[in-house]
Amino acid sequence: MLRTVGSLAVLAVAFYSCRSAHAGTTIFFNADQTGTFVSSDSTSDTLSSGGYLFTYTRDKLFTGGTGQPIGRPVRVPWPTGVEAQAVTTPPPGGTSQNAQITIRRVDGRLFDMTAFTAKLLANTAGAGASLEIMPILNGEDGFNDPLYFNATGYYNQTFSYDTSPSYLGSTALLTDFEAYKISLYVDFAFVALTLYSMAAPGDIDGDGDVDLGDLELIESCASGPGVPATSGCGPKDLDYDTDTDLSDIAVFQRCFSGQDVPADPECK
Repeated sequence: MLRTVGSLAVLAVAFYSCRSAHAGTTIFFNADQTGTFVSSDSTSDTLSSGGYLFTYTRDKLFTGGTGQPIGRPVRVPWPTGVEAQAVTTPPPGGTSQNAQITIRRVDGRLFDMTAFTAKLLANTAGAGASLEIMPILNGEDGFNDPLYFNATGYYNQTFSYDTSPSYLGSTALLTDFEAYKISLYVDFAFVALTLYSMAAPGDIDGDGDVDLGDLELIESCASGPGVPATSGCGPKDLDYDTDTDLSDIAVFQRCFSGQDVPADPECK
């Protein structure tokens, strides 16, 4: 019975019943999607949105002849898309100058990359170009070679791909991986992206159901509204607003399935 999920869940119904969380299918990008800055280093930034982490290269060491790093402006800001810049100077110990985006889930679960639209931010028509996508599983490359997607064209030209068979590229094989690394030798941006995961909101322990065991894990990380979740508590932030509070309990209750009953990854 739902009343057994605890007093916090009961209170959550009253105050947060209209709230919803991203479920199995997540479609980026739209104006309603918020992004939370997570971390930064000398040539990249990481942003969290909708339960996913986006790490993208930035040409922060670019000097423009000034003698001092001034970086380059961003032309496709979030949530219009996510832009990756080729780097003029690789970081210490690095060799790649390619523009790159890496996508993974906050909770580390497997997911599919079913469709995307990439926009060129430089001309490639002369030399030709292909986006290279390497899926990652257990920290290792998923294939011997990356999958290639044609990106030969001109500045601002877009290229769209999905699971349909095509000699230009298909996402049909990009299923059940923990991360995807997308690379191109010039600047580009994703301006549309569809991701899918079987991981149901609220299934914190990853056993396929949403039950009292998951509730205990959520409550153990309760921080309160607006108080950032502590280290290790990110997967309990079911509404992806950086804290763990009653709204997360509300998501849990809406997705509650009971012990050993498969949870619905599309629950809201």
